[in-house]
Amino acid sequence: SGGGIFFAVVFVSNLGNMTEAALGLYLGHGGLQEITLVLPNTLTVASGVFKMVFFYRDRGRYYGLVRRTDRLTMLQLAAPGEDAATIVRDAGRHSLKLSSSVYAFVSLQIIVWFPMPLIAYPGQRKLPFVQLPWNNNTEIPVYELSYALQCFSSFTIIFITLGMDCLFAVIMIHVAAQFEILITRIRNLRLDLSTSVMQQKPILSQHSRNSRTSMNTPTESKEILEFQHQITEAHDKMYSDLCNCVEVHQEIIRFVRHLETMMSPIAMTQFVFSVLVACVALYQATYSEDFSAVFRCAGFLPVPGGQVYLYCWAAHLIMEQSEAVSAAAYACSWIEASPRFKRTLRILMCRAQKPLVLTAGRLYQVHRSTFLSLVNASYSYYALLGQISKR
Repeated sequence: SGGGIFFAVVFVSNLGNMTEAALGLYLGHGGLQEITLVLPNTLTVASGVFKMVFFYRDRGRYYGLVRRTDRLTMLQLAAPGEDAATIVRDAGRHSLKLSSSVYAFVSLQIIVWFPMPLIAYPGQRKLPFVQLPWNNNTEIPVYELSYALQCFSSFTIIFITLGMDCLFAVIMIHVAAQFEILITRIRNLRLDLSTSVMQQKPILSQHSRNSRTSMNTPTESKEILEFQHQITEAHDKMYSDLCNCVEVHQEIIRFVRHLETMMSPIAMTQFVFSVLVACVALYQATYSEDFSAVFRCAGFLPVPGGQVYLYCWAAHLIMEQSEAVSAAAYACSWIEASPRFKRTLRILMCRAQKPLVLTAGRLYQVHRSTFLSLVNASYSYYALLGQISKR
């Protein structure tokens, strides 16, 4: 199939890229400076290859995840009011802006990295990422082929790896939007009595007192039964709306657990490689004497950091919204509700007080604090490299 052929071409070209990097490091004599200049691209390529293999192996499950996300976004569109449609529309708009911004920034990186050797070192036959000792061979177009291989493989893999990151971030944005709709629905739960019934409540109370002394006429007794029936229906509807909210809450929780299963290996892979890439890129940006290398690595630093932040920010959004369900339940009009409504509401509040926390590799919780800890880890490795280079 076309997808299989594309996977094979990209996979082989990126293996070739990593092989060139290994050969360049083995045959080169540039020391730590050369190694740290090669590693940002090589580690990014390796991360993309791992993520691509994960995706291709389980592509059917990923297709199912997207279809399930579509069904989830339609789950509450039938809710009364315009809030649900507005929230879903805003989530779609934010997702589009996020993806467009990420791809625009990476495209800018490509414009900087790919032609830089031709601009900074004209006539020296330098390659974008890995320098090979046989570049000066003019009998065989080794230089041209290596240049094309490094550019093609890096171009395809960076969009694939960022595509995976944006996919999960966008899904988490839509999950948070569903929580937001649910919070609005729960907060708006109230006894839906018509205006006429509310106006007749004092009269109904008087009739009820009269009924205990047998002072009501047959017409008044009929009115009492009719009012009581309307109030019972209002309580039943309020309880039914709460039960529907509970069912939606459970469906969102099940979806988040499924999302965690699919996202966990991808996120863990990205976290590990991003820490390493940020470390070596920061080292080059700080210690390199080559201005073009400093410029490229300093400009590339936001990429690994941004990839980690996408996961941490979106997962933190889900955690915050899931915790807000409990506060929304307390804010609804539960005082005038029936006893069974209050019992069910207490169960919902107890469940919502346990936040939904996504994990990477079942080891690291994914939220904003995780991002800070990974930045600290990367800086620690950078400081270690700095100490090694000074010896």
